[in-house]
Amino acid sequence: MSLLFTLVVGPSCTKLEEEAFNVLPADSYYQDKNSIIAALVRPYEHGHWCGWDGDRWLLQELTADQFVWAQKGKHGYDDGQWVRLHGHAWNPDQGQIYGGWVGPYQGIGQCNLIISDMSKLDYPAFGLTDADKAQHIAELRTLRAWFYLFLIDFFRDVPIVENVGEIKPQSTPQEVFAYIEKELKESLPGLPQNGRAGRWDQGGAAALLVRLYLNAGKWTGTAKFTECAQIAQEIIDGKYGAYSIDTDYRGPFRSGVNGYRSPENIFEFPHAKNIYEFGWMYNAMMHYQARYSLDNDWGGWNGIHLIPSRDLEGNLYPEKLGKAYEKFANDDKRKQPFRTTSADGDYEGFFMIGQQYEFDYAKGYGYDSTKMVNGTEEYNGKPLHYVDQVGRFSEKPGGRWAEGSHVTTGEENTGVRLLKFPWLPMSENMFQFNSAPEIRLAEIYYSLAECKYRAGDKAGAAKLMDAVRKRNFPDDKWAAQSYENNLSVLTDDEFVDDLGREFIGERHRRTDLVRWDRFGDAWWDKPEDGADKTVFPIPNQAINANPELKSNGY
Repeated sequence: MSLLFTLVVGPSCTKLEEEAFNVLPADSYYQDKNSIIAALVRPYEHGHWCGWDGDRWLLQELTADQFVWAQKGKHGYDDGQWVRLHGHAWNPDQGQIYGGWVGPYQGIGQCNLIISDMSKLDYPAFGLTDADKAQHIAELRTLRAWFYLFLIDFFRDVPIVENVGEIKPQSTPQEVFAYIEKELKESLPGLPQNGRAGRWDQGGAAALLVRLYLNAGKWTGTAKFTECAQIAQEIIDGKYGAYSIDTDYRGPFRSGVNGYRSPENIFEFPHAKNIYEFGWMYNAMMHYQARYSLDNDWGGWNGIHLIPSRDLEGNLYPEKLGKAYEKFANDDKRKQPFRTTSADGDYEGFFMIGQQYEFDYAKGYGYDSTKMVNGTEEYNGKPLHYVDQVGRFSEKPGGRWAEGSHVTTGEENTGVRLLKFPWLPMSENMFQFNSAPEIRLAEIYYSLAECKYRAGDKAGAAKLMDAVRKRNFPDDKWAAQSYENNLSVLTDDEFVDDLGREFIGERHRRTDLVRWDRFGDAWWDKPEDGADKTVFPIPNQAINANPELKSNGY
């Protein structure tokens, strides 16, 4: 008999046994339709954590060319783990590697358990229909497939586990790919179109097929760009639901605030203050003093920021990759410093850069230019001014200044901070209400554009990309920025750069660089890889817990 809901899935995550803290037999738990829905949505909560709370995000972004967690004086060395991630020097004992394994398998374990329970329930006895039952199981199979996408991307050879308590050996990447494809194709017809926010529907399942096919070449050795293009075009044509590109560049990221739902977001994880918050992303990126600029009572960890665009003398770094902030054109609306522009939650810009000022409580938005925010460490009592550089400027010309620009030589004001996900004023009851946009229609446009580009249809790719990009520029500046108008600009390097601009911070970058054969290249403090690092090692903790597992080459 299954045990439900206050369980935690065992850490081996290939055996997937449950540890019950409050033992509750399934036939006692499922008392009404509300308890069924509560069981259904529990793995979704884990899904948000898996995608947007820590290790999986860190593996995707801190190993790539847009973000770093630089040591800032005495803070942030953390046993060198951020140095290793940035320099591609990880090992099978690294905590984030294990998190990349255990997080998805915990979600798979929850899905397996609840699918097993629901399969045995008499839904009409609870005031639900057999169609509801089929939909719920289809949702969980889709969610389980989403968890497996992490595993094939990170590790390739992983066990396929469908039953609670199983211990299984690794399957080949081809077998894992075929399993994910089957689960999605079989589940899709039983899902609704344009379902509730935060629940898988036909558009979401189809979009996962696009992700699967787009990366098939790297994951299995067999490219599937034709299949990717077909599904992507069907999504754009409305076959799986009605979606449209948001006309506002901020729209997909303020979805959930003041009741707004972006028509672009195919799947998003909803949030609400004191219920389920977008807290990890805020804490990981924001300075301890950011609460004074942004109007909240959170502390922040002053950790993650953009990889620097400029060296200690202010010159752009020569490598093609990196330079995340300066890859945005000056006319790009997204490049503006973040500021709220009304008490209703309007704002502009995606970045915190330059001198920081206190929130203007008299107006209820914006900054009070008469009140500068000060630092607390190297710049204690001095103005806090974020710079697009990494170096010990406070020790110039002595001290550690001579060490140069490295992951280990940051200061408290080091780095541009991302505010693409808008943490809006707490005093206006908007803080932490923004959703996490897991899949946007923009991703489908760019995926189809990539398929066309690789097939030699550069004009078709440019048209699709421009359909998304136009909102980022004032009308009078657009002609100079349009790929359709300037087709020769759209090269392989430019495509990779624009993927970075469009999906910065959305847990895409490592996968995109791998697919474009750029992951081993040099950028800022990372030399060119001396060996293939496109797959993470199977964690030693997982191997020790499952005798069927074997190392994947590390």
